Formats: sequence, structure tokens, C-alpha cells
Amino acid sequence: MNLLYLIHFNSPQGGLHENVYATAKYMKSQGDDVWVVLKEGQLQKRFNDIGIHTVSTDYNDLEKTVEDIEALGIEFDAVHMHPGPSRKVGIKYSQRHQVPAFATFHGMWYDSLKRYADGLNGIITVSEGVKTFLQTKIQTHKEKFYVFPNGYNDQVFKPRKKILGLGKKKLKVGLVTRLDQDKQFIIDIFRIGLQHIVDTFEQEVEFMIVGDGTLKGEVLEDFKEIIDKSPGGHKLNFLGWKEDKELNKAYNSCDIVVAPGRCVIEAMACGKPVIAVGSKRFIGLIDGESWQYGVYNNFGGYGRKFEDYTDGSIEKDLDFLAYEENRKQVGEFSQMIANEFYKEEDINQRLRMLYSMVILGRTT
Repeated sequence: MNLLYLIHFNSPQGGLHENVYATAKYMKSQGDDVWVVLKEGQLQKRFNDIGIHTVSTDYNDLEKTVEDIEALGIEFDAVHMHPGPSRKVGIKYSQRHQVPAFATFHGMWYDSLKRYADGLNGIITVSEGVKTFLQTKIQTHKEKFYVFPNGYNDQVFKPRKKILGLGKKKLKVGLVTRLDQDKQFIIDIFRIGLQHIVDTFEQEVEFMIVGDGTLKGEVLEDFKEIIDKSPGGHKLNFLGWKEDKELNKAYNSCDIVVAPGRCVIEAMACGKPVIAVGSKRFIGLIDGESWQYGVYNNFGGYGRKFEDYTDGSIEKDLDFLAYEENRKQVGEFSQMIANEFYKEEDINQRLRMLYSMVILGRTT
């Protein structure tokens, strides 16, 4: 198949980027010819490094971007787009050339779906919760909805043979997220947890910040000020943005992970107890009581932030995880969830089959 992916983003890194990268990489591994339309930068280089073709655009001139795609001279079999300007280009191109079109929705960004749903062959969401949300906005085309969650690479994200955090004197608590305005709720919740730890935990704690973004300076300054005022020997360690094996190493060095969305899944795959905090909702510790709701909600992908938050929630979860046996039990359960629902190859295999079925159906 000749496959065309279109993605627009503001931040240079994030879960959206990893979603498209993983999908495109898998399709190429199956022998498909893959092209990705995106702005110049780090993600484009990553695609080019693994032999995936790219078209550079800032999406400011939609018609020119369509013409740039047409200039390739390729008859694409399917177009897969994401919300925003990339969606507008994808719709325009697919309608002009009568190419099957698919669109993925990652959260509460409705993006005027009902205006162009007629032209889509697949409306893809990353969770049942996002699917339900979108279906409150559009009363038709229920048959076109499919759930393909974010996944994890089981060749990269896995536990170390030696379980860290058991019997150690120092506890390591990690925050894994972008440090940008759209993640402010996650940062605010972690700050509450950090303050609680320095106020109440007798054990020394190292807070590990994995990520980067426009708020990095003020976030680190704020966290450091809280830690410096505490009497314990707590420490703040900023690791920056990590990917693949380096990110796996970061997860495995933590005893507790606080994270949203895709990062929750990767951390669970490493056998870590995870407190899930999405950009829109606090889910809390992923355990036997909460895991189904976490899966349904894409681990906090939609909600009303502090309006849905119950005071004392993250403090309760951290107090529970202060005990190493609790961390061990929850971590083992987390890994079971990741293995059962979120293996990246399985998800992308089903997506590729959807492409094939739609393409085949148009010829019969």
C-alpha cells in the first residue's frame, strides 16, 4: 500500500508524535510505501533516519501543501490524518483524488467532525471514552468509529530483571510529561504530591523530572524551592526529554511514576506503579479498582481538570505507595494491563487490516 500520514503540532515532542512515528514505522516494516506530511524539525529527521519519506510544510498555505503532495506523482491508497490544519489538507486531498480517509482523535478536540464525517472511512479514537465523547457531538456515522489506543514497543519498554525500589533507603518518584501550558494540570497535581512528600515522608526522596517544554524553567525553580525548604535530604533531578531505550531506563530507575496517556502505558509495561494524571483529569493509582476507568478514559485524556478532582487523592495514593510491598504488587498488576491491551504491534496490525478492508471493499 501507498500510505499518506498528515500531522500538525506545536510542541516539538509528545505522545501525538510517538503515535504517528510508531504507526508509520510499523507500516514500512510490512512493506508499505509511507509518506508523512509535517513541519521541519526533530520528528521529520527521525522519520528520514528510518527511511520514511516526508513532505515539509507549516500548513499555513493549505492549497500549496495539497499541491506539494500531488507533485509527488503517487497514487495513495489511504490517507490518515490528525486534527488541526493537517486534517484540512487530508480531507481536501482525499476528496479531490477519491482516496479512502481516516482521522484519529486523541482527546476532547472535536474539530468540527460533523462537517467532514461523510468523507471519512474511519473515525479512530484512542479510547472508548474519547469515542463516547465524540459520539455526543455527532449523531450519525456510528458505524465508522474504531478504537485504536496508543501502544508501547514491547522490545523497548520492559522491566529490568532486578526490581528496583525494594529495600532501598532512597525512594525515586518520577514525573514524565511535557512541560508546556497544555500540561499545566499534570504539573499542578504533581506539585501537590511533591509538597505532601516533603511534608510527611521520613524517607529520602529523589524527584526525577523526565520531559521538557516551555515551562521547564519556572517548573524546576518552583519544585526546587519547595524541596530546599524541607528538612529532609530530598533531591530534584531533571533528566530532560528521553526516547526509546533512554526513556525505558528512566522509567526503570523510578519507584513511582506520575504520568499521562502514553507514558502511563510505557511505565506500566516496565512493571511500575503509576499514578495517572492526564491533561484533563486525575485518574489516580492504576490498580484493581481504577484500571478499567483508566483504560476507558485514556488515562486522563478528557475531563474537567480540578472540577473533577477530589482533594487529597494524590496524597492518598502516595501514602499507599510508600510501602514497598504495595509498590511491588501494583507494579506487577500494571504490567499485566500493558501486556494485555497495549502491545503496539498488535494495535498497528489491526489498523493495517482496517486500511486493507476499506481499500478492498471499494473494489468489490
